[in-house]
Order: sequence, then C-alpha cells, then structure tokens
Amino acid sequence: MRRFKFAYKETIVTIITESEEFFEACVKAILEARSEIERYIALNPDFYISYEPLDCKGGRIIDEMCKAAKIAGVGPMASVAGAIADFAVEKMAEAGAKLAIVDNGGDIAMKTDREISVGIYPTELAFIIEPKNKYSICTSSGTIGPSVSFGYADAATVLGENAAVCDALATALGNGVKKDFELKDLEEYVREFYNKYKDFIDGVFVAKGDEIAFTGNLPEIVPAKVSLDLITKA
Repeated sequence: MRRFKFAYKETIVTIITESEEFFEACVKAILEARSEIERYIALNPDFYISYEPLDCKGGRIIDEMCKAAKIAGVGPMASVAGAIADFAVEKMAEAGAKLAIVDNGGDIAMKTDREISVGIYPTELAFIIEPKNKYSICTSSGTIGPSVSFGYADAATVLGENAAVCDALATALGNGVKKDFELKDLEEYVREFYNKYKDFIDGVFVAKGDEIAFTGNLPEIVPAKVSLDLITKA
C-alpha cells in the first residue's frame, strides 16, 4: 500500500493504492474530469456559481453532478469533489487496482480489497470499512476548511455508494445544522434527514462541538487517534 499526494489548481488529493501505475491512472482521470468541468463552466458560468440545482447536459461528469444536485437540492458544484474522486477510482480499477482510495479534500471514494479505517476529523473516532467494490465517505463542514456551508457542523458526513450524491448530500446535511442545536435537536435532524434520503445513501454522521449524532446502515465506529498529517489539505 502506497500513499501519494497530487495537487492541480483547486484539486488537492491523497491517493492510496498499490503502485505508481495506478497513481498515474488516477492523475490522468482527475485531469480528464477537470477538463470536462472547466469546458462546461466556460460555456455555462451559472454552473459554477449556482446554489440551486440546474437543468444541464454535458459529458459524463457534468451529468453526474447535475443529477446529484437535484437529489440534494443544492448547486452542482457541491458534488464536484465526489464526482472527480468517483471517476478516478473507477479508472484505477479499470487499470487493475484492487486498492484505490481517492481523498479529494475530505470527499473520499474507494475500492478496497482489505479492511481500512477512515478517521472522522475533528472527532477521535473512525469508521472501519470492510472490503468493498465501490464506497464513499463525504464530509462538509461549516467550521473547518474551505467548504461552502450555511450551517454549523464541524463534520457533516454522508456514506454510500455514489460519491457525487454523497458529496452533494453532505453539503445539504451541513447546511441544516443550526448554531443553537442541542443534542436532541441534532438527533432529530439527523434522523429526519436520513429518512428523507435513505434511498440514495447508507447513513449519516454529524459532529458539532461535543455533540455527535448518527443513523443508518453505518460501518463500525471505533475510538481512534486521527493524525493531522494524514488529512488532505492545502
């Protein structure tokens, strides 16, 4: 297992895989996806700035982003990191990778042939992920990092198969976390959110200060020390 870093413009990723060959396949896929998105934005500037879903038709990545945005009720760019990560993992798998993990600034897509742990920053908890052909863990935050969020969650995390959808829904989840939420409010909100979107996702997890709420078909959650050096960041 090898860990690589790659940065290009706004895209800053950590890539975990078996070899340089699969890392190169990942970088190629990221650049291909970004090129499609940049071309579309040049012709359709509203795609970049909208906070609402848009009717749009482009290439595969654009269509995935627009579909995810409509499910979540957010702008298409809310799904960009997850969509790129998902595409990159797919191309790595096509190249033969059995382990392909792409962490695109906290939005993670993966294919894994072994058990892995994924820390939930800023908590001291982690998800234990069993071997899976396609899985994603996407996080938005109103207090940490560059995410655009209208809420007050430290971590608003959505887990499921489709990373573009989970990314868009993580934004929607985080947007609804109010400053004055107490634990009972957070638990009720998380439960209602999951019930609304459970056809698209496996589960949700929210951390706000000392309060944590989660529900759904989640992986095992265990205590863990989350190393700041492993967080994908600028």
